Amino acid sequence: MPLINTSVPNLIQGVSQQPDAVRYDGQCEEQENALSSIVDGLTKRPNTRHIARLITSAIASDSFVHFINRDDDEKYVVIVDNDTETLKAWNLDGTPCTINGSNSYSHNISGSYLGAANPNKDLKALTIADGTFLVNTKANVGLGSDTSPDLDKEALVFIKQGDYDKKYNLTLKGSFTTGGASGTTASATITMVPSGGTTMQVGSVNIDANNAGTLYEAGLTTTFSIPGDHGTNSNWKLVTLADAVFQIAVDTNGAITGVTVLNGGSYQYKYTNRGSTSYRTTSFTEGTTVSAPTGTGSSTDVNVTATSGDSASASNADTINIMADVRTAFQTSFPIDNDGDDDFTTHQEENLLVITRANNKTDFEISGSDGLGGAGIGVVYKEVSSISDLPSFAKNNFRVKVTGDAELNQDDYYVKFKTNGGQAYGEGAWQEDIAPNIRLGLDSNTLPHILLNTAPNTFTLSTMGMKDRAVGDDNSNPLPSFAAQTIRNIFFFKNRLGFLSNENLILSESGLGVVNTQGELEYNFLRTTVTTLLDSDPIDVSVASSRITNLKSAKGFQENLVLFSENGQFVLKGGDVLTPKTVSITPVTNFDFDDTVDPLPLGAYIYFPFSRSGFTGVREYTVNATTDVYDSVEVTEHVPRYVPSNLIDFAGSTNEDMLALVSGDDVGTIYIYKYFFSGNKKILSSWFKFTMDGDIRGIEFIESVLYIVLTKNSETHLVKLPLTAGLADSVSADYTTYLDMRVAKTVTAGSNTIDLSGDFTPDTNAVQVYTEDGLRLNCTNSGATVTLAQAVTADTDVWVGIPYTMKYTFSEMLFKASAGQGKTPSAAAKLKVRNGALFFDKTSYFEVEVTPKQRATYVNTFTPDIVGSTIIGQLYLDSGHYRFPVFSNAEDTTITIKNDSALPSNFQSAEFESFVHSRSNRYG
Repeated sequence: MPLINTSVPNLIQGVSQQPDAVRYDGQCEEQENALSSIVDGLTKRPNTRHIARLITSAIASDSFVHFINRDDDEKYVVIVDNDTETLKAWNLDGTPCTINGSNSYSHNISGSYLGAANPNKDLKALTIADGTFLVNTKANVGLGSDTSPDLDKEALVFIKQGDYDKKYNLTLKGSFTTGGASGTTASATITMVPSGGTTMQVGSVNIDANNAGTLYEAGLTTTFSIPGDHGTNSNWKLVTLADAVFQIAVDTNGAITGVTVLNGGSYQYKYTNRGSTSYRTTSFTEGTTVSAPTGTGSSTDVNVTATSGDSASASNADTINIMADVRTAFQTSFPIDNDGDDDFTTHQEENLLVITRANNKTDFEISGSDGLGGAGIGVVYKEVSSISDLPSFAKNNFRVKVTGDAELNQDDYYVKFKTNGGQAYGEGAWQEDIAPNIRLGLDSNTLPHILLNTAPNTFTLSTMGMKDRAVGDDNSNPLPSFAAQTIRNIFFFKNRLGFLSNENLILSESGLGVVNTQGELEYNFLRTTVTTLLDSDPIDVSVASSRITNLKSAKGFQENLVLFSENGQFVLKGGDVLTPKTVSITPVTNFDFDDTVDPLPLGAYIYFPFSRSGFTGVREYTVNATTDVYDSVEVTEHVPRYVPSNLIDFAGSTNEDMLALVSGDDVGTIYIYKYFFSGNKKILSSWFKFTMDGDIRGIEFIESVLYIVLTKNSETHLVKLPLTAGLADSVSADYTTYLDMRVAKTVTAGSNTIDLSGDFTPDTNAVQVYTEDGLRLNCTNSGATVTLAQAVTADTDVWVGIPYTMKYTFSEMLFKASAGQGKTPSAAAKLKVRNGALFFDKTSYFEVEVTPKQRATYVNTFTPDIVGSTIIGQLYLDSGHYRFPVFSNAEDTTITIKNDSALPSNFQSAEFESFVHSRSNRYG
């Protein structure tokens, strides 16, 4: 039975759930609160340092937490708490921030845009410069109520060319009255209902639009019957109707469209039977209605003709004089009344005549002809076929449609005339305008909100400003595709703000918003011109796929934008300059994606999670620079049942080559993935976990520090976990005191109490106290009050915190015989471990627990104290190796390294001395 020595060259390869026989050297069964470092080896994880108690209550488990890293002095955390329905922010030094002028800005988010059922899942955030966009992914974007104005019912008539003895004609078609008539009359059917009775009369009445007062007997002579004691066939006739008040509805053409009885008034009727006449007087019930009248205004075609003078005088060919003649002829056909209800008004300015339908009544048609083959007179009303048909001298703000190709709606556009000096009439230019009666934009209350950092520790929350539609119509310039839909995510790419909505990707106009006339920043998702497609125009494209594709996330990656759906990845490409002309979306891979958290770009890779039977897997996504092929590898393939599902946060650091994941199914644990590349070869792929004394609500890496929001004992706290290699408490102390929630305190001479009430409330007898020299002071605590066993004799600086335990359990020791170029387990050999040795550096304390199958656990404790050499009251750190006995079969023997103290321990490797008995030797 030979004695052999097997080595574990390092202890930093993390947890593996593969069978022991196929694990790599250095992979373990369990690693908790131990950090794998290529510099320091396996070390006890750094401690969390308490920054501040944010709230004296615990935020909800589904609260939304977002970190903002503005600069070295301004780093913030923003929390939307679903329980208290509040939005709050703090500097990462613990200072509360003001939001809209209040340190505890609260509003009822349950009825607002930020009122999400599950803020952690439903809210997304993106910080750009000083603004943080907050998006509710479950809220539909509403349409705005404002619409563009209608085109005025007015026409421009202008003389393009003057000549002698030529006719200049205008033809008007429409529903209007001539000769100065100011209204119309109509016949209506009226139903009379006496007080306390039923219908008793149906007759007709003539109503004048200019007379909404008393009506009389005229026209109401139809024989009718009265129910009740008069019988059903009595001959009654209406005699008079007095004091009735009618509300008359008149359209813009002066035609009566409806009549309602506001006061039925009183009426008298007579009864004649066999020469005897009797009279009765009663009244109508208020609310008696009148049916729709049958009369309308007259419809007339009017021709207006003016003839220029026949003499050779220059004035007879002057365009201004000719226009004056046209105006006179028009006024002859449409005399002007003084009752304010004219059908048309006219205004001449040089050779321009503006004809306006009075009171913006119903539409009309107008056209022109002349004795010059159409070259003499021009008419503009509602639309023209070409921009060249419009005059250069016109009325300011006059609007008209340019139709272009009659078969193609997309080339229609609208223009508005702007005079050069802003005067009412004059020379100017035609500018693009918006179509009439279309929705201008979106409801700002349903758009993402912006939390704007206006000064240190000061924020303003407001709705996102989005520019209204200014040109075109629903064909040439439709509202963005997220209108009346939900916005699934938000991103920023190539100087454009972007939204994902179902299968659509929408990018704003190039540039980070524009400042409007009120000094507010607006973002534009609509075209600024429809006559030309600009490179800076917004982009709105959909993913072409045979499957239903709902885009969930977008991340900029190696000059492209990678889009993630539930079951596939796409790449948006746009060349060196991203424009609507060059944009394209290409499907690249079909990996499943769990959208509970966003993918995380780190260095040359994107990491994203996927679901697997109640657990979470993580993929490492990249593109081959040579072949331009996207691919991914799974980094959880050796721990398929390690990270729980239901992720609530996902963070990473390129400084430390580390990922951190938090699951809603295990809110007291942070799952860590530590990796390291040497060239293109990954030499470290290590999974392990950190356990916390509290429930984690959110995490974020800023440089090499992991910031954590957690709740404990009905309080919400902000802590930090620095992960820099070689971390030490001070320049003079080459070690760290490992206490979670650690705070620095000074105990004054003669005192034996420490007050934590301004920091956190620990469990009873849960804290420990250490001096800065590493000496532990015996203590007890009741809540936030800590009592030392002995009073200090001098002012003493101490660390106060909660101890935590580091664990590392070795994989099972197996005897492996050579097999080709490698080694595999041998069934012909039996291995008994005699002892083990740990190689350590700068270590003060640890324990090795050996638990053979069905036997008691043996604990071996290492301390560096050496009789006659160690100085009492000083922390001594040792380096070397520690040998511990095992004396057990390798099979089913558990060997665990533990450190439950605040003292440091760092391990580089291990070796085991074993007896092996082999019945045969392996060859080949």
